[in-house]
Amino acid sequence: MIRSTDSSHGLTEKQVRQVLLTLLLGGTVVSFSNSALNPAIPVFMSVFAVDIVMGGWVLNAYILSMSVGLMLSGYLSKRFDFRPVYSTAILGFMLGSVIGMLAPSMMMVIVARAVQGFSGGLIIPLSIGMLYQIYPQHRHGRVMALWGIVIMMSLAFGPLVGAYLVEQFAWWTLFAATLPLSALVMVMVWTWLPDVRAHKASKPFDVIGFVSLLVWLLALMTWLSTLKTDFHSSFASMVGTGLLAVLFLLSFLGWWAYERQQSQPLLDVRLFNNKVYLHCTIISITQTLGLMVGLLLLPILVQEVMGESALWTGVILMTATLVSSITTHFAGKRVDRHGARSIGILGILISALSMLMLAWCLYQPTLWLLMAIMSIQGVGVGLAYLPTTTVGFSSLAKEVVTEGAALNNISRRIVSTIFITLVTVYVAGRGAQLLAAGSNQSVSTAIQEIFVILAVMLFLTVFSARQLPKTA
Repeated sequence: MIRSTDSSHGLTEKQVRQVLLTLLLGGTVVSFSNSALNPAIPVFMSVFAVDIVMGGWVLNAYILSMSVGLMLSGYLSKRFDFRPVYSTAILGFMLGSVIGMLAPSMMMVIVARAVQGFSGGLIIPLSIGMLYQIYPQHRHGRVMALWGIVIMMSLAFGPLVGAYLVEQFAWWTLFAATLPLSALVMVMVWTWLPDVRAHKASKPFDVIGFVSLLVWLLALMTWLSTLKTDFHSSFASMVGTGLLAVLFLLSFLGWWAYERQQSQPLLDVRLFNNKVYLHCTIISITQTLGLMVGLLLLPILVQEVMGESALWTGVILMTATLVSSITTHFAGKRVDRHGARSIGILGILISALSMLMLAWCLYQPTLWLLMAIMSIQGVGVGLAYLPTTTVGFSSLAKEVVTEGAALNNISRRIVSTIFITLVTVYVAGRGAQLLAAGSNQSVSTAIQEIFVILAVMLFLTVFSARQLPKTA
């Protein structure tokens, strides 16, 4: 357990541990719910007799609403005291669970996920902001390593538990399972969390920034929903998709330019003027892309290409996550003493190598080889992702860490949403193209090409790692 007696809020060692435990459990509820429920999208499609477009909105609604929550977290943390905001977010997550558990239609399931996404978008950055306030800077690496381990474990076991609940009971238990934990978090919040007062410096609500945020998020989702897997789509279809892409880009650039000019923006994008924070965010985005593509493509490899049980997918992912958790623990201690430059570079190189190994593995894939390579990727993520993110947050003033965490999270989620959608379109379209050309390894070849592209992207972030400070 992390120990600290020099908290900026004058908390005792016991109080600091209680706060840490409360925030860890809150983050666990959000992460577990997300990882346990998303793989069950086909179940919802079957139960409510809807197509894949409607089924996809279970994920899209969560991402969209979580982005809104992330954007609002910085304003709410400065305008209101911590405990009421955090407890309201937990209550909101519980409300989403109840709505989902009682949902009579697919539309209500989507509403439930939207409510949970918005609440989760508040919980995560608020938690990180509080941890950075109650722990001194020389402890940030260790406490964030512990945070990362707990979140990764939740993500690792979520799919296995979710699959068990769906198989042995019913789909609604995926929502019901989080209620007892959420209730426990509420009790801990009002029993243990300190009454941290916000710096109510009359920060006005950025209405224009908020509305323009919604516009470009909706434009993004509309554009992504029009992408076609047919590489020979009609000219009119391609023009329509292109116009929507331009609309998204223009609305995003307009929002960005407006926020940069505001003295009290909804989300302070000027934090990217901090070069350490900027380069750490770039690294965290590319590492997230590697993780998300692995989560997306591994089930296809194991279950469709290799014809193995879905259980093996869970075992491989769980093993990789455990390796990443252990690596993160040791990396956190090293970052506190020696900084993140060298360890970040090593982690990036290992992550890039693992992508090339996955591409090579597809020539003659075996379960044990996949497990070994995914474990190597776990080592790379454990060395590169959380340690560099920790250094990025530490480079910010404590009072803006919540905003920094929100900006980091929304950057990762938006970029990964775009990239993952493009990957699915590419794999389906490229696979069909190769199949028409007579290839009997069409899907495998398309996936190989994606892994090589990812390896190049990861390797390029070595230049970002070289911009990090040499020492802690």
